[in-house]
Amino acid sequence: MEGNCSFDLRNIILNKQEPIIIKNVLKWKILQWTLGDWKSALQNEKLEFRRGFNTSSKEPQWERKTKLLKGDFEYFLNLAQNNTTEWLYFDYKQLNIWFKDNQNIRQELEWGPLGFPDIKPEDCTIWIGSKGAHTSCHMDCYGFNLVYQIYGSKSWLLFPPEENLKPTRIPYEESSIYSKLNFFSPNINDFIGLSNKCRKIIVNPGDVLFVPHKWWHYVENLETSISINVWLPKAEDDKERVKESIVQYFVKQITETANRDENNRILNPNMDEVILGYNKSSFMETINKCKKIYQDKLSNKKPCNECQATNSKTELTTTIDVQDVVHTIPVLTKDEFLEFLYQQANRFHDVERSDTYTSNGNDDTNEFLEAITHPEVVHLIANILLNK
Repeated sequence: MEGNCSFDLRNIILNKQEPIIIKNVLKWKILQWTLGDWKSALQNEKLEFRRGFNTSSKEPQWERKTKLLKGDFEYFLNLAQNNTTEWLYFDYKQLNIWFKDNQNIRQELEWGPLGFPDIKPEDCTIWIGSKGAHTSCHMDCYGFNLVYQIYGSKSWLLFPPEENLKPTRIPYEESSIYSKLNFFSPNINDFIGLSNKCRKIIVNPGDVLFVPHKWWHYVENLETSISINVWLPKAEDDKERVKESIVQYFVKQITETANRDENNRILNPNMDEVILGYNKSSFMETINKCKKIYQDKLSNKKPCNECQATNSKTELTTTIDVQDVVHTIPVLTKDEFLEFLYQQANRFHDVERSDTYTSNGNDDTNEFLEAITHPEVVHLIANILLNK
């Protein structure tokens, strides 16, 4: 029965075009850990946290504007429990780099019950944050996302790819398209004109959230929270890499003539070496390599095995035994969405609106770069390039 269940869940995930919650399927032992258990397990680990502030700001709290702090898990717990004005986030930490010798954690990462037994710890990413820690609204260009909530709870807002959330490639990070909208401390007027397609869910321990390909999402910790996720590939990724290589080429061209302050504004910190450390010719080589991979796979018609979805209705109708664990996420009404925005905006009413995170870059340069890297423009260029 368990084998059939995992097969059915895999097919549900690979066929779904909308986010879902899967409950009570993954039962890792670390789900039962207290913060004291985590402190013991991580006592020898030196961690790196982004520090942000529980305050109102005009722009999202971009990564470049948050300070990097180092400390152990006990340091994190002390701040999480005693400091309400700041948040810390040990975020997007890949387990092929971090906790490499920590078998207490790594041996638990078993995704087989969902139908993905080949996922290894090295494929996963861990997120540890205090209340208020958040990821600015963005979409991921590659693959789809499975997120397992282990400790605490998080609020997720999800929007379909076609929703116009004012996309921007500034700050530039490979495979991440950010939204200019500030969901942490919103200005309500900025959200006028959005369609009512927002899904909101509070993810609790034991929940697995499936985030489909290129769905917008804003994520905020409602309390001290720990989660582990994995991105799995889709056939569309080959074309997305062509698009990303085009964007990188444009970003490289602009940063070649920009000063240091402008580059700090344009680039996410993790992209400094990637963009500034190579010459322009290498970026054109990357475009050609990505183009060749896409065209070769297209001509050979070899789809990605990991993300090949079934079209068999019989396979999808044998999922009666998993219906109790798979849950859809309702769309907010217009009033519910506005109520959320007002709650977010008014919670810092006693704090002056900070300009700490506000842009100070060259507006002309930013506007030009945003125009040539806009998803619609890049999509058009990629299509013309791939049809040559």
